[in-house]
Amino acid sequence: MVAAFFDVDGTLTRTNVLMPLAWYQRAHLPPWRYYLWLTGLLLHVPIYWLVDRIDRSLFVRLFYRRYAGLPAEPVRRWHHHHFLTILLPLIRKEALACVRTHQAQGHRIVLVTGNLDFAIAPLAEWLGADLLAASLEERDGLFTGRLMSSPMVGKAKAEAVLRYAQQHDIDLNRSYAYGDSVSDAFLLALVGHPVAVNPDRSLQRLAHRNGWQIVSWR
Repeated sequence: MVAAFFDVDGTLTRTNVLMPLAWYQRAHLPPWRYYLWLTGLLLHVPIYWLVDRIDRSLFVRLFYRRYAGLPAEPVRRWHHHHFLTILLPLIRKEALACVRTHQAQGHRIVLVTGNLDFAIAPLAEWLGADLLAASLEERDGLFTGRLMSSPMVGKAKAEAVLRYAQQHDIDLNRSYAYGDSVSDAFLLALVGHPVAVNPDRSLQRLAHRNGWQIVSWR
C-alpha cells in the first residue's frame, strides 16, 4: 500500500503549535485576563525561539507545560466543535488538493504532527486521515502539562512513521511525505517521493542537495 505522510503546521495548514492554546484561552478568559496571559506568552517567545533552534523537542515540551491545570475534556470538546470556524480556513488550498489527489489514487493519508492529538484530530477526521501525534498526560480530569510520549518532531516523526508502515504494510519506497522544516528531514528521507513545502533555508539546501521536489503552497 502507498501512503502520503503530511506534516501539519506550516505544511498542510498556516498554523503553529502555539495557536490552539491561544485560541482556547481567548475564548474562555475575560479580555483583560487573556491579554495578560498573551503578554506573558509573547515575553517568552524569544526564549522559545532560541530553544527551538537548539532542540525542537525541548521547545515543544516546554511550551506544552502551559496546558497544566486546564480541564482535559472541555479543551478537547472545544477544539472539536470549533474546527470548522477556526482551523478549516487555515488549510492551504494546494495542500487540500494534494490530499484529495492522493486519495483518488487510493493512497492512505497520514498526518504526522508535533501538535497535540486533540488539536489536530478534527482535521484528520475531516480529511479521512490517520493521525500520529502526542498526547498530554491527565490527572483528575486536568492536563498536567507533560507529554505521555516523545514529542512528534525530528527523529521521533520518522520512528513513528516506520512503526506505522510496518503495522499497515506501507511500501515506503512508493510513498510520499510532505514537510516544511529541516526537522522534517528524517521523515522526508524515509520515502521514495519526498516533497519540501515552502521549506526553511536549511531544508531548502538539503532538498537541493538530495534532489527532492520543492513546492510553494500559499
